[in-house]
Amino acid sequence: MVYIYVSVGLPWSSPRSPPKPKIADRGISNLFHTPGQSQGEGQGKMTTTVTAIQSNEWLKTVLRQAKMPNSKLVVLEFTAPWSEPCKFMRPAMEEMASRFKEQADFYTLDVEQFKTFARNTRVEALPTFLLVRKTILERVVGVSKDELQRSIEKHISDIAIHHVQDRLLHKN
Repeated sequence: MVYIYVSVGLPWSSPRSPPKPKIADRGISNLFHTPGQSQGEGQGKMTTTVTAIQSNEWLKTVLRQAKMPNSKLVVLEFTAPWSEPCKFMRPAMEEMASRFKEQADFYTLDVEQFKTFARNTRVEALPTFLLVRKTILERVVGVSKDELQRSIEKHISDIAIHHVQDRLLHKN
């Protein structure tokens, strides 16, 4: 005699886990707000200057603007809501974005949402920061706040030097 056991959802069978939320609903959109937006009521009125890019069209617009003459430095951070190193760098990124808001624009990209772009730009670890102006100027990988700050300062000063040279050339 052969017995076949069939699970029919009886009370002692293990319950199914609820479905995972979509990537966009996992909190990344709530971690960074567009400039001028304030965070939740209980957290005070802290504003942020780091923006989470939500679509390919938005990303294309940001990259097009980075190619414009006299554009600001663009700092792109590849992140994931589950990444502890990304969570560790979040306050530093916010602080640098606030400090350099006149010279640079800061954005985050969810690596799961922008897989193709991440692959094309050789993102292999999180967080990865790309400093962009006309092209990718530098890549900073990992949780070195000092290295990221030095890189941003270096490229901001390079931009300032180019602006001065352009003005001097156009006066003559």
